[in-house]
Amino acid sequence: MSGYDGIAISSFDFHHSMLADELRTTSFLSAIEESVTPGDIVVDIGTGTGVLSVFAAKAGASRVYAIEQEPVIGVARKVAAANGVSDIITFIEGSSLEVEIPEIADVLITETIGNMGLDEGIITWITDAKERFLKPNGVAIPLDIEVVVSLVAVPTDYENIERWSRPLLGLDFSPLGFVARNNVHWVDLSRAEFASRPVSVFSTDFEPNSQPMSVTETVEAIKDVHVHGIGVWFRSSLTANVHVTNEAPNGVPSWEHGFMPLDEPIVVRRGELIEVEIGSSTTGADWTWRVGSEGPHSTLAGRLDAPV
Repeated sequence: MSGYDGIAISSFDFHHSMLADELRTTSFLSAIEESVTPGDIVVDIGTGTGVLSVFAAKAGASRVYAIEQEPVIGVARKVAAANGVSDIITFIEGSSLEVEIPEIADVLITETIGNMGLDEGIITWITDAKERFLKPNGVAIPLDIEVVVSLVAVPTDYENIERWSRPLLGLDFSPLGFVARNNVHWVDLSRAEFASRPVSVFSTDFEPNSQPMSVTETVEAIKDVHVHGIGVWFRSSLTANVHVTNEAPNGVPSWEHGFMPLDEPIVVRRGELIEVEIGSSTTGADWTWRVGSEGPHSTLAGRLDAPV
């Protein structure tokens, strides 16, 4: 077999960005060292290159069940062997929703925190795993996720969306503009781009009575400016003592910020109160948003295969 494996290269770039992010990786290492005690059974969901499973094994776990549904699991096996812990880590290929483990775990680990906290499906993974894999008094890493938003003024990022409203090659590509305005884009926000004070809109400790996934908040503008959309990021407690966030200025470069664009920029005045509505599916895959009377927007409407 020969040929260029673009998927492998893309996967390695993705995983390297996380491994090279020192704050991200050392935060999880600190959480694991705080939570895993000698003899513990650990389950690691979405193990990727296996780094957290290796950390758990080094922390004294007697058995680690590393679950991964992507081909990178083959590399993870080699990483475990290279670090002398392949006798401790059992790799299980498949979705954590569909596999079983032969014993109940003391500690559950998953690094499936998305740029906006929820967008890699972490609620689904953890709530299922806590029910099926974790002892009643077991420890889950992370403990919680909080989603935070602010109105933002980002003319350069918005131009990447606005350009689809203009003719190109003498043709009308405005349908692509509709798709762009109904999708979440990944950007690098600065605090100077905040147009309102940040507001927490969702928080979950992965228990059944967590906060609803659709909320309406009133935010206060902090300057006179054209607003282009909503900026979104997360805060998370990995343990009671270890916390991580990608809030601007972002110290964890492997995470970006979400940007939910408006159809047209709106003018806000300092001190003005603006109603913001935001919603997410429990999987974090689908989002809705509205600012004032502008909108609504939906990633379902922005899918390439959405009905005309």
